Amino acid sequence: MTKLPRMTPPHPDPTDREYPDPETVLAIRGAITTGQLGGPPGQGGHWLNEFWRIGRELRDQSESLQGFQGTARRGLLTTTTRFLATNEPVFALDSEPT
Repeated sequence: MTKLPRMTPPHPDPTDREYPDPETVLAIRGAITTGQLGGPPGQGGHWLNEFWRIGRELRDQSESLQGFQGTARRGLLTTTTRFLATNEPVFALDSEPT
């Protein structure tokens, strides 16, 4: 059996601008989280406001989904309660006279 040489991933070049600085990544994550938690946006025209708006939209979508799920849950429970509360059988078995 021939053993293949082990491939090592290339080390990121610090001069390569494809990868953002760690501080930039933390700032973006912080702005998104601040928007999700309903915190205040940055000063007008700040470059992080775009990411704050993304966080706010995520929060709004989450609230909308939770509202829909609550409505669906209440409707299902109401329907189930009404179904179980009926005194008449909903269906007749073949062995029972109708």
